[in-house]
Amino acid sequence: MESIASLSQALRTLFFEDATRLAKEQKVIKRQRCFSATNLLLVLVLGWFQHPLAGPSQLARFAHTAGVSVSKQAIVGRLSFQTASWLRSVLEQAVSTLILVAPLTQGLLARFPAVILEDASSVQLPDALAFLWKGCGGSGSASSVKLGVRWDLRSGQLRGPLLQDGKSHETHNPVHALALPVGGVWVADAAYYSLRYLRQLAQRGIFFVIRPRGDLAVSTPDGKRLPLARYLSQQTGKVIDLSVRLGSIPALWLPARLVALPVAPEVAEQRRAHLVEKAKNQGHTPSAEALALAPWNLLVTTIPATVLQAQEVLLLYRARWQVELLFKLWKSHGQVDQWSSANPQQILCEFYAKLLAMLVQHWVLMESCWDDPHRSWMLSADLLRDQVSLFLQGLRGRLPLEYVLQLIHEALAASASIPARTTCPSTSHQLLDGEYWGLT
Repeated sequence: MESIASLSQALRTLFFEDATRLAKEQKVIKRQRCFSATNLLLVLVLGWFQHPLAGPSQLARFAHTAGVSVSKQAIVGRLSFQTASWLRSVLEQAVSTLILVAPLTQGLLARFPAVILEDASSVQLPDALAFLWKGCGGSGSASSVKLGVRWDLRSGQLRGPLLQDGKSHETHNPVHALALPVGGVWVADAAYYSLRYLRQLAQRGIFFVIRPRGDLAVSTPDGKRLPLARYLSQQTGKVIDLSVRLGSIPALWLPARLVALPVAPEVAEQRRAHLVEKAKNQGHTPSAEALALAPWNLLVTTIPATVLQAQEVLLLYRARWQVELLFKLWKSHGQVDQWSSANPQQILCEFYAKLLAMLVQHWVLMESCWDDPHRSWMLSADLLRDQVSLFLQGLRGRLPLEYVLQLIHEALAASASIPARTTCPSTSHQLLDGEYWGLT
């Protein structure tokens, strides 16, 4: 398969060429006695991939399967700030590598060249690492990192994780400045809502679907300010679909659609309580408009109604949850936010190596099962972990790497699909059918 050949080349480049070049530049391997740069990367990345909470002793045992006879002390000696800096450089190099597979050709997603989900997730680090990664401080951690990603739900292509200080806003992450394809859809939550940025997307021919913030200002197409909460309270339809202009300055109005869906009364009450509590912590009271809009799920989009109906807009935004599941996979399965040591140097090495493992995992899963729109990302990751020893032998050259990747492809493709349900279908089945079950 062409995709297997492409993935094989990307893995060889990362583990053999990039790792060696960067280790030489940073003088990580001064004298090659126990470890070469490639072997060290294999042991740390695949060792923590297979055993996420492995300590030096377990890594030393794993090293033997990689053809390296080392002691626990030798592993400890390698877990330094210098090694961490090298691992971070290898991660940055890996992030710039794009693995291409055939995009999905059916269903709602196929109407666009790309459907890009953007989000970020925070990982707290020991306070001793605040000199490298600054956290929010105060009641929060003195050191933390935000992982920013963009994930194309149609092709599976992942941009990121790109790292930033935990104290910085998500829109300051380098991934936010990456180009988006013309005609594609950018999907994000309210933290990314910025009229200036949304205007830029519209000017470049890029659609968006996003939750607005509570201070949303909208006008009717003829320029009259719309009291949104009062207007919605008078509507009786299940889904409201309005043509509006976003913003309060006429010269900067942005034509868009506003899609509104009512929520259950208990959900509305929970939202009001959250707004009151959040405002209290910040020393003010929530606005009457924000409280009045609590009973509604609101989305704004520039996708024409002739391309997506209102319920399809809701379904497309519901698919944003997939990026949350991606972060959940990295944390619960890859345990990128948990450590086997209290040593800051080892923790930093472990953090970067695990992120590399999750990126390599994503590449392999893309090639192995992306053509199945109903694959379970979590189940696929579980199955892949069982194949780490085989994967290692392919990277070592003990077996042909392309043959190993083909075996992994067959194992995952046969077992990772989500069966269809007659009630409340999975997101993948709803995207394929274009029917949003949230209206039932």
